[in-house]
Amino acid sequence: MLNQFSNPVRESTTHHNNFDLLRLFAATQVAYLHVAANLHVSFDGFLLLVKNFLEYFPGVPIFFVISGFLISASLDRNPNLWNYAVNRFLRIYPALWTSTLVTLFLLVLFGNRVWDALRQSGTETLPVVSKWLLAQITVGQFYNPHIIKDNYGVGHLNGSLWTIPVELQFYIVLPILAPLLWRGISPLAQNIRLIGSMLLLYVVTWCYLTYQDALNVFSENLAVLAHVNLLPFLYMFMLGILLQRNHKSLSKLLDGKGLIWVSIYLFVAFILHKVCGIQQFTNTPNLLSMTFLALAVVSLAFTSRNLATKLLKNNDISYGIYIYHMIVANLAFELGYSGTTSVFATVLLFSYLLSILSWLFIEHPALRLKRSSLAYYRTRLPT
Repeated sequence: MLNQFSNPVRESTTHHNNFDLLRLFAATQVAYLHVAANLHVSFDGFLLLVKNFLEYFPGVPIFFVISGFLISASLDRNPNLWNYAVNRFLRIYPALWTSTLVTLFLLVLFGNRVWDALRQSGTETLPVVSKWLLAQITVGQFYNPHIIKDNYGVGHLNGSLWTIPVELQFYIVLPILAPLLWRGISPLAQNIRLIGSMLLLYVVTWCYLTYQDALNVFSENLAVLAHVNLLPFLYMFMLGILLQRNHKSLSKLLDGKGLIWVSIYLFVAFILHKVCGIQQFTNTPNLLSMTFLALAVVSLAFTSRNLATKLLKNNDISYGIYIYHMIVANLAFELGYSGTTSVFATVLLFSYLLSILSWLFIEHPALRLKRSSLAYYRTRLPT
């Protein structure tokens, strides 16, 4: 998902921001609500207040905005496509492949219902597992065989990974969009093209949301492919690109004013939700609230810029939380644990522990390879 999952931007050695902290918040939001929903945990009191608050800050759209901002900035500074591809690969695949092996290991140990179903149906095990494994290590992380869906965990081995193919599609189209929409043209022309493209893409999203039920009735497979297609989500990436391209001119309006923009966003989202009945807890928010959310995210990134460095010490465990929380939730479900706040807390705790291990032993070593390949650049941006 994540790049929504990359290292923080630095325009110089003294220029810091809070993108790591924002990604951590977004990953926690996704994990909090996913674990609660899939393990049927009912909240009250403080945990319910937290849930209601988090629903106004959908993690996936936040990831996509951050990704649009950071990856477009990285490509602008380093247009070499080979370096671009290597950097994207190192950020996504080492940790993803490791989590896939962990998933497969747990499936072997605790997937008795899956193996029994395969034997009873007369289906050969190797082709089913091989197809799933191939999908996971390439670009088909949304692939979910019915025999696994019906017989393991909450219905998907790692359902949150559907955003990975969306992110990968963005990586592919970004070098194509750059010369078409902003590279080598005046600021006015690039803004007209970026805003026009974003509005057009939101119309595509509106059509998708309007007709997705009919599409699902027509073809379940086609509906799945439409859901993991980049087009319904590209307007969020475009918002990030637009804010990145105009950050210098907007800095007086945004930088240092994070709490103000969060308050404005919450006001707009609350009115749209309570007065207009427009759902805010969705992966495809309406364009108005999404615009104010994007402004709040970028403003927070450049408010108290040293906060993320002080709290996280340049560690970024957000990707690990994102790719491991449903693996842990599935294991808890298979072991018969669900429905209580203690199980909920335990699942989140183990998700964080796995994410720390992933960062220390997989992601950070991989990123060191990326940094060494770019060491000759005088300044660094998040990639």
